[in-house]
Amino acid sequence: MDSQIIISGGGPIGSYLASNLKECSVQIMEEHSEIGKPVQCTGLVHPRVVELANAEESVLNVIKGFRLFFPDGRVLEVKTDEAKAVVIDRCRFDNICCDSARKSGAVINTDSRIIDFKREHNGLAVSYMTDNKNNEINTNLLIGADGYKSHVGTCAGLGCAKEIVRGIQADLEVTMPDQDLVEVYVGKEVAPGFFAWILPCGEFTRVGVGISKGNGIPSKYLDSLIEKRGFGEVNRTQTYSGVIPIGYPKSTYADNIMIVGDAAAQTKPLSGGGLYTGMQCAKYAAETALDAVNSNNYSAAFLSAYEEKWKSEIGKELDRGMIIRKVFTGMSDKRLDEAGKLLDKPEAREIIATGDIDYPSKLARPLLKSVPSLMKLAPGALKTLLLGR
Repeated sequence: MDSQIIISGGGPIGSYLASNLKECSVQIMEEHSEIGKPVQCTGLVHPRVVELANAEESVLNVIKGFRLFFPDGRVLEVKTDEAKAVVIDRCRFDNICCDSARKSGAVINTDSRIIDFKREHNGLAVSYMTDNKNNEINTNLLIGADGYKSHVGTCAGLGCAKEIVRGIQADLEVTMPDQDLVEVYVGKEVAPGFFAWILPCGEFTRVGVGISKGNGIPSKYLDSLIEKRGFGEVNRTQTYSGVIPIGYPKSTYADNIMIVGDAAAQTKPLSGGGLYTGMQCAKYAAETALDAVNSNNYSAAFLSAYEEKWKSEIGKELDRGMIIRKVFTGMSDKRLDEAGKLLDKPEAREIIATGDIDYPSKLARPLLKSVPSLMKLAPGALKTLLLGR
């Protein structure tokens, strides 16, 4: 084999995975010419993500709470004394992860796009493009960390995400007065099928919108929010967009194949965040890959341990998140306003303040017990969450 393991995708998930494969011959194939670009992430993560990557120097700001804006104008504010999230410089974060992979022995190939693979003996012959030339490399194991359109997952027939959310955001030359509060907006007029955000990043502010499929062009909603918030005349230093896959596919492994991160839609259904969940899954992908190398067994049956492990860790959270997302997307603005009224109470805010952005569904049961009238919003689905199923 030219390389025991090939990872398609040099983003933070692929790099974090490689950094956990020190005992193997690993090559990363990254289609872009520069690690960390283009940026396709809001950059809001729990501090544990920064700790996992040893990327403290990528932190731009600390967030301790939020203001949630409902369609009728109600604002639910929740603030704590502790850091609930941090804003990171994603380009810097990605490069730190890549440096870690390189220090662990991985070879990083930029401008290298995997286009196909074929099975040969016990491994794969992987075709990739670089310098406008078709090349081939042999490997025992190919791991797709290549984003929501995962070419690896598609070629392996692993299925796709259940749905996608299209997002766009802009960095504005304006400083928010409350640097430790993120603003979140919901409603059909502002962000149908998802939400919008205004994120203080120190000397600049990031404004973004996500919308579900079939709701038009995201930029229209972004422009509207920027104007509504009074930032219409503020200079935009950069604008970038991306797609969030939601709802993991039917399988995340096959003979000689695994997929991880956005490629496996291992994102949080409520927020769309995928760094923490992807890194957790990458850890299990690395464990399974090492076992496969040591056992010289790359069969689907052997690699199925990867899916068992990651589902045991975060599968229930993702499944519950999908239930809550279905409730949320099915609510009219009038229903959202009813929910806002019910949540805008001291006992509810106190519970919300204990929340963890990586495990949002854990708030469901205590909130439903404290504010049982929430059940009327979606009795069937919320009863499932209340019973902890």
